[in-house]
Amino acid sequence: MLMIMITDLRKGRWLLMLAVFMTLLTACKKEEQIVISGRIADPNMGIPVAGVRVEIWTQHIESGIFVANFTLDGSILTGTDGRFSFSLGSKSYTDIKLIFSREGYFGWESPLNMESVKKNHGIDADFEMIPKATIEIHVLNSEPFDNKDYFEFRILNAFTTCEECCKGEKYQFFGEPIDQVLTCISAGHQDLIIQGLKRKNGEEIVINQSIFLKEFETTVIHLNY
Repeated sequence: MLMIMITDLRKGRWLLMLAVFMTLLTACKKEEQIVISGRIADPNMGIPVAGVRVEIWTQHIESGIFVANFTLDGSILTGTDGRFSFSLGSKSYTDIKLIFSREGYFGWESPLNMESVKKNHGIDADFEMIPKATIEIHVLNSEPFDNKDYFEFRILNAFTTCEECCKGEKYQFFGEPIDQVLTCISAGHQDLIIQGLKRKNGEEIVINQSIFLKEFETTVIHLNY
């Protein structure tokens, strides 16, 4: 009878120690942080981008209630290596997105893959920022013939993600007195490809041009016909 009691007591102690261990383990898991980090590069120039403002916005469940609105949980500027890092607490996150902005670059936002974030307790990923370039396109009917003069052009690789961006649509001009300037922005440090068609005095000529756009600067393009 005494041996049974001692054995039961030992078992009880082991069960108590196991319960304490499991409680501590669960608490550690709950307090485990999520680390969101990455590197931002300029793919056109092949360099890391410093000074990018990175904001992290989250949705989460609080006290069993889903908070639908995104909350700004922090912001940081990238270093000279283009890197950034956030450490999030132990909330039950349902969605996380990053917003990138810097003068001279196209800003954008990136939703994160929450399945991957939860599985790996965060992410470490590469992101891109595209530099801007301003374009002034001067269209001039330099030698008018008659009111049947016609000119059209289209930017084949237009960067169309913003309201001020150049459009990929066809621009058309009819008649003699044409002298117009169109201003828009596109991706810098790359060639802009323009395809045009001019029709005058019964003659039709196809025009193809490739113009390099210097990042952060204004490039003037003359389309005379």
